[in-house]
Amino acid sequence: MRKFVSLLLALVLALPLALPFAPALAQADAVVSRLEEYNANLPAGFGNVSADDLVVELAENPDLTIVDVREVDEYDGGHIEGAINVPIRTLAQNLDLLPDLDAKIVVVCGSAFRSSIGMTSLQILGYTDVRSMSGGMGAWTEAGYATVPEATEAEAGTAPDIDADVLAAVDAELSNLPAGFGGIKAEDLNVKLTEAAPDMLIDVRTPDEWATGYIAGAVHMPLGELMSYANDLPEDKAADIVIYCASGHRGNMAATMLRTLGYTNVLNLSGGIKAWQSAGLPIEGAAPAEESAEAAAFSIEQVLTDTIAAMPASFNAVRAADLATELGENPDLPLVDVRTADEYAEGHLAGAINVPLTELTDHLDLLPAQDASFVVYCGSAHRSAMATFLLDLLGYSDVRSMLGGFKVGADAGIPTSTDAVEAAAGTAPEIDADLFAAIDAYVKAIPAGYGTISADDLNVALVEDAPVLIDVRTAAEVEQGKIEGAIIIELRDLMASQDQWPQDKAQAIVVYSGENHRGAMAMVAMQLMGYENVKTLAGGLPAWTAKEYPVVTD
Repeated sequence: MRKFVSLLLALVLALPLALPFAPALAQADAVVSRLEEYNANLPAGFGNVSADDLVVELAENPDLTIVDVREVDEYDGGHIEGAINVPIRTLAQNLDLLPDLDAKIVVVCGSAFRSSIGMTSLQILGYTDVRSMSGGMGAWTEAGYATVPEATEAEAGTAPDIDADVLAAVDAELSNLPAGFGGIKAEDLNVKLTEAAPDMLIDVRTPDEWATGYIAGAVHMPLGELMSYANDLPEDKAADIVIYCASGHRGNMAATMLRTLGYTNVLNLSGGIKAWQSAGLPIEGAAPAEESAEAAAFSIEQVLTDTIAAMPASFNAVRAADLATELGENPDLPLVDVRTADEYAEGHLAGAINVPLTELTDHLDLLPAQDASFVVYCGSAHRSAMATFLLDLLGYSDVRSMLGGFKVGADAGIPTSTDAVEAAAGTAPEIDADLFAAIDAYVKAIPAGYGTISADDLNVALVEDAPVLIDVRTAAEVEQGKIEGAIIIELRDLMASQDQWPQDKAQAIVVYSGENHRGAMAMVAMQLMGYENVKTLAGGLPAWTAKEYPVVTD
């Protein structure tokens, strides 16, 4: 018997040396397989949803499940109406309180740090439609959305059937989250790198982002390929690992994956490399700026000037009723829905393809040719105005935006559908590299809320910390009334009137027009010119007067 035990012990001790994937397989095979599968199928947009978009979704789908993963006292201090409370460390232990694996779920917390961990954990467990609200409850309340103190009691059901090893690994990852939930501030990471460097500093951004510079000592493991680097991770599951991305969300996804893999000492840089640079800390490895004569000749200002000057009297807008008539005569007219995939799935104009605004430059191969006629629409006509203007800048000569958005189009009699239309990929047009780079960078940086400000919020801002107002309507329109104090610059004259723009590019500016089609275009133009804090009045002047806020005629 003693000889048998000794032989068994020898085999056990030898086992890790025989495994080609030793670091990862310290966890059960099922856990590794699940993480590999998850890593190969990361959600589009990495699962983010803005507070503004969530408000719209809740109005259309009140049964959407909101899971607030803050602590009980935080939840009791005010939460989104209908949200259930499951503190992050207990999430995997309370799956019976959640809907089924395919239900729509949005996870929220205070700042989106914990919610991104909760989202990733649920996705690893097999939940197929779970997202994290960007900015957390801070963004929700800052946008003026209501909270309630009354708790929503979740009705316990039956927890889904999940592989026991995967469930145990996710539960261990969540229940053992450290104080601070695994975040480390830029200043603290700087001290750590100076005094006792971590065993591994991992940058999970894309190769393009990595090429713009990285923190000294970092190794590059893009999030979409993280599991392919498992053999390069430390064998010691207690190793000190710090992860970072651009702003913290992807870093949390990666940190959650590594903790589920069994690593017990993983931190994520709060705010990502943006927070690092904002703290004045250095990066290295940025590609040198090499400006060719051709690049030096490129001027976004000239492109904007030429494009606005060449616009028709309609500024490329089309009313829903007119589009309905046009579609009756030409049912093959291409339609492009620039809302999110979730909005599109809930219902869209029949025949429309879906190319979300924030992915526009990634999918030019799905759009009609540059000289083809097509119409873009969204939920309210704000995003479609932005998309139309951006495509106009890129050389598309006959693209229009439908005023009013999807519901107005449907009310005008344009048929709707929930059947997705698969766009056949073609060849993206050849566009000047510098122009494309400028527009692509802009599209990738479009903020949550798409740069709008509500009439109510503008009214408050004008009292507390007034922005510069710019009215881009015609003189005839302005004669009917304007917001007091607004500078009048007709959109056609915008680029020639830069002497009337604020000289400080950080100055808060609000641009508006009638239905705000032109206001959205003016906002885009000023942002492309480097203005950092430009918004446009959602709904334009009609939204302002509908609230009975005053206008002047002098």
